[in-house]
Amino acid sequence: MSSFRDTRALVDGAFMAGLTAMLGLLGMFIPPFFLIISIIMPLPLAVLVRRRDLKVAILSLVVTGLLMMILYPDPLQVLVMFIQFGPLGLVLGLLYKNYVSPSHALLTLSVVSVVASLIVITLSVLVTGLSLEMIQATLNQSLDKIFTMYQETGYPVPTEQQELMRASMKTSILLLPSAYLIFAVFTSALTYIVGGKVLKRLNYQVNKLPPFSQWKLPWYTIWGIIIGLIFLLVGKNFDLPVIKVIGQNILMIFGFTFFVIGVSVVSHFYKKVPFSKPFKTVLLVLLILYISIMYTAVILLGVFDTILNLRRPRTKKSIE
Repeated sequence: MSSFRDTRALVDGAFMAGLTAMLGLLGMFIPPFFLIISIIMPLPLAVLVRRRDLKVAILSLVVTGLLMMILYPDPLQVLVMFIQFGPLGLVLGLLYKNYVSPSHALLTLSVVSVVASLIVITLSVLVTGLSLEMIQATLNQSLDKIFTMYQETGYPVPTEQQELMRASMKTSILLLPSAYLIFAVFTSALTYIVGGKVLKRLNYQVNKLPPFSQWKLPWYTIWGIIIGLIFLLVGKNFDLPVIKVIGQNILMIFGFTFFVIGVSVVSHFYKKVPFSKPFKTVLLVLLILYISIMYTAVILLGVFDTILNLRRPRTKKSIE
């Protein structure tokens, strides 16, 4: 009986390895599918951990890596996929298996995604020698060609506008690491949500996520903003560009995090405020249209909610 179970486990592991390898290859050969693939690729491993155990899933992951190395010509890209999504699938399966609460599960997945992304960024820099300065130099050359083309056609771009475009591009490039980390965390959260629905369809018990209007962060996450500000100010005042860039990236990551919480607060009060539906619709449209202006305000709303718990139930005493 034990050998039969072992055989079934190995068959499941082989099947999941083939499925994961196929998804990974699909994402690499057809880049437009990468977003969808990045969400669902960890799921076969997660289901395998939930159905069997961690050892079978690790063996399946190793087989997946070998298959992809054989079938895809770029070992570095395969290694990147392996690092980014392999550990995430294993951890996700353990979270489901141990019925970890959604808030702790999402926090754990975020940490795993950030660590994996930092390893991928470091590996890419070490192997390819690519740096933010090289990207900036390449894009500056492209801008020079565009400005020259406009000059030759008789429509020169004003110097002030050129400098503004270069400054905007430089800022965007410096914030690429944080954008990559935000993308990784965002996709891991979607993976958790989709994985829960998949496991329910397979008749496994899964903890429910709270409604989006009730999403919250622990108070100590405001230290992310504080640390980012400290790095930024130290970098500016002592002329330390690297420290300054680190501060900017930290602020972008936590700014986006608190923006999500701010939108959750807006969603909560949107349901509670006794306005008519047409008026609420107008407010919602205005918020979407002017999101670039409202972005900072929504971030501050998320910060205040994290510190003051703006959505706590009001008692009769507090109303009086």
